[in-house]
Amino acid sequence: MSILLKNVIIEGKKRDLFIEGKIIKNIGDNLDLKAEEEIDAKGEKAVLPGFVNCHTHAAMSLLRGYGDDLSLKEWLENKIWPLEAKLTPDDIYWGTKLACLEMIKTGTLAFNDMYFFPESAISATEEMGLRALIGLVVFDLSESGQPENIEKTYYRLQSKKSDLINLSVAPHSIYTVSKENLIWSKNFAQKENLILHIHLSETEKEVDDCLKENNLRPAEYLNQINFLGENVILAHSVWLSEGEISIIAENKSSPVYNPCSNLKLVSGEIFPYKAFKDKNVNICLGTDGAASNNSLDMIREAKFASLLQKHKEKDPTFLPADEALSVATKSGYRALRMGSGEIKEGNLADLILVDLNKTYFAPGLNFVSDLIYAASGDCVSDSICNGRILMRDKKVEGEDEIIKKSKKIAEGLVRGQINKN
Repeated sequence: MSILLKNVIIEGKKRDLFIEGKIIKNIGDNLDLKAEEEIDAKGEKAVLPGFVNCHTHAAMSLLRGYGDDLSLKEWLENKIWPLEAKLTPDDIYWGTKLACLEMIKTGTLAFNDMYFFPESAISATEEMGLRALIGLVVFDLSESGQPENIEKTYYRLQSKKSDLINLSVAPHSIYTVSKENLIWSKNFAQKENLILHIHLSETEKEVDDCLKENNLRPAEYLNQINFLGENVILAHSVWLSEGEISIIAENKSSPVYNPCSNLKLVSGEIFPYKAFKDKNVNICLGTDGAASNNSLDMIREAKFASLLQKHKEKDPTFLPADEALSVATKSGYRALRMGSGEIKEGNLADLILVDLNKTYFAPGLNFVSDLIYAASGDCVSDSICNGRILMRDKKVEGEDEIIKKSKKIAEGLVRGQINKN
């Protein structure tokens, strides 16, 4: 497949961009090249790298709006866990498709997932055309989450790995996975050269319990068992001491900032962005699942990320728009080992086109500022992943069926829960 983007805005200048296969082949002025597909932006669309959602539970899109405005304990125990116990592989397939649809429409082209039935998530994601790191969830209370079953699943799914799909080992957390299984996860990931994806220090209770049981804080505990490393992605990471931040920095692990979910569930602490930045840590951005956010819109997430840090540091210059954009793109590709995140020749063709005719881009004095502080994912008009057009002029193939099917599944799940109660 070859694609020619004519008259697109790249870093404030009108240029042409030629994609051959999955690679950005040429960027120049008035390119005279033949392509199988051509999009003439007429100077009215800007090109950006796709966003990377570094922590989510994609199929939880089926549970969006169910159990809102509750405490974390009540939300989990009375709403989320009872419904999750009923989820089938087919539910996960359609829930992941719904999440992929939302991500495509709002400019996210790669995501880091942790949820049930990974084979269903892989099938859905491949069909939608997005990049993903699909986690094999290690969980002590689940038969499928036992090491022997994770290992079998990994080798069975190895053939599913591709340009777009890779697998990770995803121990849920230190409070749902034993020390032995955390060590197994670390060793298996090292053996197979995989990324590790884990929730860390999301709540104060997690820290208190870890101190009582191990006389160590969570990051100290993971460090003691040699779990941390450059291949580790740490979701949330809000209840951290200065010493723990130093440990994470020394191990070159990547924490994921999830501002909207942490605010909505009242995690109680604000992500320590400045402390991580001061130690040159690769900070990533994620939405968490749509049941606790309730959006997968990374532009909205980047705005919250920036404003919350300005408030925390009492400094309006802190985490400016261009840095927030970088965290939502380059940092994520780096953490997921996907090698893109910038618009330049030779890079992967993971691109989005942004409609500059939206009212929030007027008068147009500062595009990146307008994008982060004024826009939403609705400004994305076209999405291209791995050199394939996934959305053109806001239309995604099969979107009506995905929405219809997802609504039917969610209604059935909720109705069954109401009848049970």
